[in-house]
Amino acid sequence: MQSSVSFLRLIGLGAVLSIVPFSVDAQNNTNEDWNHFGLNLRMGFNIRAKFSEPATLTLPSSPGGHQYTDGFVAEDSSGNQGGLTWNWGYQHPSQISGGDVLMHTPAGISAGGASQSATDDPNLGFDFNYVRDLGHEDWGQWGIKIGFGYTRINVRDNDPIAANLDTTTDAYPLNGVVPPVAPYSGTFSGPGPLLGATPTQSTSIVPDGAFITGNNNLDAELYDLRLGPAVNIPLSDRFSVQSSGGLALGILDSHFTFSENSIYTGAMSGSNHRTAFLPGAYAELGFAYQLCHCTSLFTGVQFEYLEDFKQTANGHSAELDLGSTIFYEIGLQFHF
Repeated sequence: MQSSVSFLRLIGLGAVLSIVPFSVDAQNNTNEDWNHFGLNLRMGFNIRAKFSEPATLTLPSSPGGHQYTDGFVAEDSSGNQGGLTWNWGYQHPSQISGGDVLMHTPAGISAGGASQSATDDPNLGFDFNYVRDLGHEDWGQWGIKIGFGYTRINVRDNDPIAANLDTTTDAYPLNGVVPPVAPYSGTFSGPGPLLGATPTQSTSIVPDGAFITGNNNLDAELYDLRLGPAVNIPLSDRFSVQSSGGLALGILDSHFTFSENSIYTGAMSGSNHRTAFLPGAYAELGFAYQLCHCTSLFTGVQFEYLEDFKQTANGHSAELDLGSTIFYEIGLQFHF
């Protein structure tokens, strides 16, 4: 952050120094203004963020024995003599399949989920710009424009995220024993109906079988520099239309935090800070109304394209889409 601020201060100082020779030159043009300085309030729209889970989350293992979400199979007082145990239980009639009792446990969350794109419109900021005319023609003026903008971006998302649930199924043989009516729970000392203690294991995936709740927050500051040709076309004595376009460079300083909870993974949280340079382009169109010789009221729309931004924290990711940002601007222009 410090390096970004220092960098921007140097750019600002360079811009101020560059105005000085232009101002001296303008003194030779007593009938025309060749320098134009603008200060605008702006609101950013169409800035989108997407929050994603890791591709795979391994779930905590069960403590001791064979503990399942819908039952248990444990050692009995005989030490599971003959590979059988009466220390077992199950919850639902649907767990009886043929000659087996099916026990289930979640093993992981795969194909990590992603939230829908979230927006935080409008994103407020401001814009400074300077235009140096290079030519005055019968139809208007043309020149070069340099601009600096600042936008505060904060996107929050607390929508539940659906993910696929990997489930392990252990099939324990009944060996012809008629199972007791569910729900049933045997004891260590017994006796009770005997169940084979060695299962046959299989895995399956339950689409959208896990839901994760929590909060994702992306708090960022966008500094953007712009440089390109500019034209001003008078429509009347006071009204004019202005246009500009060219290169843009975004400096994004972002802090991403998340906290979440689910019945499978428990509570998790994390954070990450990242600063990135994002090249791009811009185009703008606006109208100016001249209040007096040296001051105009300006309003306009600016389209800006910057590369997408992504950062991660503990396997979780936040993606910021800056590819179609629209800024509405209103402010003042000063001519000299």
